[in-house]
Amino acid sequence: MSEAVDIFRQEALEHLDTLEAALLELEEHPDDEQINLAFRAMHTIKGAAGMVGFDHLSHFTHHLESFFDRARNGEFELSGPMISLILKCRDHIQQLLEQSEPTAQMIELSDMLTQQIQDFAPQAASRSPVSDTNSQTLIAPTEASCDVILWRIEIKPNELAFQDGFDLLPLLRELEGLGQMASFYQLEPIAYDQLDPQNCYLSVLVLLEAADNKNAIEDVFIFVCDDWQIQIDSLGALDFASCSQALAEQGWLDCAQLSALGPKADLSLSQASKPTTESKQVLSANKKPTAKVAAEGQIVKVPSTKLDMLMNLIGELVIVQARLNEVARVEHNEQLDALAEELSLLGTELRDTAFDIRMLPIGSTFARFRRLVRDLGNELNKDVQLKTEGAETELDKMVLDHLGDPLVHLLRNSMDHGIEHPQQRIDAGKDPKGTILLSAFHHDGQILIKIEDDGAGLDSKKILSKARQRGLVGAHQELDPSQIYQLIFEPGFSTADKVSDVSGRGVGMDVVRTSIESLQGRVEIDSYPGKGTITTIYLPMTLAIIEGLMVRVGCEHFIIPLSVVEECIETFAKEQSSADGARLVENRGELISCVRLRELFAIGGEQPAIEQTVITHAGKDRLGITVDEVIGQYQTVIKSLSRLYQHVPGLMGATILGNGDVAMILDINKLVDEVKSPMESMPTMGR
Repeated sequence: MSEAVDIFRQEALEHLDTLEAALLELEEHPDDEQINLAFRAMHTIKGAAGMVGFDHLSHFTHHLESFFDRARNGEFELSGPMISLILKCRDHIQQLLEQSEPTAQMIELSDMLTQQIQDFAPQAASRSPVSDTNSQTLIAPTEASCDVILWRIEIKPNELAFQDGFDLLPLLRELEGLGQMASFYQLEPIAYDQLDPQNCYLSVLVLLEAADNKNAIEDVFIFVCDDWQIQIDSLGALDFASCSQALAEQGWLDCAQLSALGPKADLSLSQASKPTTESKQVLSANKKPTAKVAAEGQIVKVPSTKLDMLMNLIGELVIVQARLNEVARVEHNEQLDALAEELSLLGTELRDTAFDIRMLPIGSTFARFRRLVRDLGNELNKDVQLKTEGAETELDKMVLDHLGDPLVHLLRNSMDHGIEHPQQRIDAGKDPKGTILLSAFHHDGQILIKIEDDGAGLDSKKILSKARQRGLVGAHQELDPSQIYQLIFEPGFSTADKVSDVSGRGVGMDVVRTSIESLQGRVEIDSYPGKGTITTIYLPMTLAIIEGLMVRVGCEHFIIPLSVVEECIETFAKEQSSADGARLVENRGELISCVRLRELFAIGGEQPAIEQTVITHAGKDRLGITVDEVIGQYQTVIKSLSRLYQHVPGLMGATILGNGDVAMILDINKLVDEVKSPMESMPTMGR
């Protein structure tokens, strides 16, 4: 039962996201398709909730389903207050999902929200449900309208359906809601000594007079279609009595039930109105329900823990591959070389496939922010629209999971400090409605995420004044605008005159920088007074296995992420660093700050006369890394550092080489920050 409930909760949360997206889209662009999406989300949650024992949730969502059904039938138009109410209902459903038996407070809130829904649009009386005690429900046929036909539906639950907590009755209630219905039951013949009382041996046949809309019937079984055998066939203009003889022959009806259908029961199929070829095929054969064939390209959901385990195993495989390559190089064995090369190709293909599995579109994260901007706009009395671009851009799931909170802080900051109130915008000659653009795209092997608002921009004078008051900047120290803007990321820094529910405590932007840097990323701010602010986040595509450039200094090896490497140039050892560690190298007419790893990490050994300098970039900044030798490209499995090295500037992790040695992976973002800060703050680090 717990597994079924877990699956239900996961599916229901996805439907709630669909509901929220549809409602927010409806508020801006009314569209019947969005109403249909909202209706189907509630319809599915209602049916699935009843099947797994969430009876109160099923009852509550029934009212919402009816509400959307009436809306899509044109009985009323969805207004802003209606959408706000349904969003509250959506949040309440999420709480109800957490426990199958709601508390008294939850039930009271459900009743209050239901009453508010009915106040907006009084609800018509619904059909009475199928009787729980009547195993044979025979409903007399009614005169069918031109768009009503007869459907034959065979249902064979999975043998473990009862053990998993599934129930047939909610499905039958759903079918009865589509039209008049007759239901018949069979038990699978089985020897008494093989009977397991916990298993399901039941089959159900339903004759349903309903609209010519197979999709509506399939929606009833959306939660069980992958595990149960469901067969849905159209019988056209036939009625219940016309099918009775064939049902009796197939064992669905006995003589008493056959006579109960009336005089027409004696009519054979040939004497009744002639069925279509499809109808003959369905009714004439003792055909067992056939399993629903999975569509090609069907999506299979896998727990994220299994994906993490897969990546860990691939990482270990990469390390073994490196060891094999090293042995092959030392042994000079052609067969071993060929085997190592073949394993390398297979390992690379396996790694790329695993990466593709873990890559998710960032739009799944973007979608949740529309609600945030809407609610904050109402709270702050600001009219703001959120636009998104590049929602299809894919990012590693591990990075994506940790990206939500930083983006929330940045959006709240733009709403509170950036976007002005409507009257202020009008006075400034702007559109009273503010705009925030959230975009994502690939650039130089990285993911760039931008949050752009058309607000007032950052007040550099106010920021500098606050920084001097706090002692972050000297009284006479001058900074350029980009340096001033970076001050807002300092812990506890805020320019707000008072603390509000949204911001002003000076913790948000510090959290943003810490979170982004923990993902091996970088955040930068550009602001234009009176026009707006642009916050750019640079992120790696993955944090598991990367392509790196291996370099050597003395006997030590280091890995530079290949995504930040621009080029390699030769420099001369006679170009010594100054006393404070500063060093500049000219490249293509530009002076570039450099660090010599030999000096930075106090590595001994003989310094070559001609060194290699790797030109790297971190955002808009460039940095040269001077080493003894550039060895070449290396597939790198990132391993966490021990506590001893976690706080060493410039290191982001380690990897294991083919010979068993450990190579440190350089954090170029941190090195750039250290070089940009006063050089005396970056002491020489011994091992």
